[in-house]
Amino acid sequence: MLKILQNIVHNAISRPYTSNYPFTPYQHFPGTRADVSFDGSKCILCGLCQRSCPADCIVIHKEETKIEYLNTQCIRCGYCVRICPTNAIIQNEVYTKPSTDRLTVFTLVTNENAPIIKKRKAEAAAKKAAAEGNPAEAKPVKDAPGKTENKPGE
Repeated sequence: MLKILQNIVHNAISRPYTSNYPFTPYQHFPGTRADVSFDGSKCILCGLCQRSCPADCIVIHKEETKIEYLNTQCIRCGYCVRICPTNAIIQNEVYTKPSTDRLTVFTLVTNENAPIIKKRKAEAAAKKAAAEGNPAEAKPVKDAPGKTENKPGE
């Protein structure tokens, strides 16, 4: 009985072992992997980040040239950061504040060197040249460089 009373008194006057979270903000360790941000001026819409993500929180919309990032679904593993060939993905050390809402971030890709954007510009230029009546400038756009078609009889 005496040991129990000693425990009660000790716990009543000592500091708690847990943090007082809502009232004092949690201090993260240096080098903590937190939220991911995308740089639309570097992205080429290759889709490697989407394929490497184990949580399926990155969705590439090539038609709208944008990236959809589901922040609440991300497990902060960093695979997308490591696999990106243009370093367009950065993993910050700052977390977003806790929320009950689902946070989805859309990033518009503005890189002129993205293959899909180059292809669209070439198609638009070909349509414009065809509309103006310059068939010499209206060249067909190839899907992939170096790709040849086999014609029957050759």
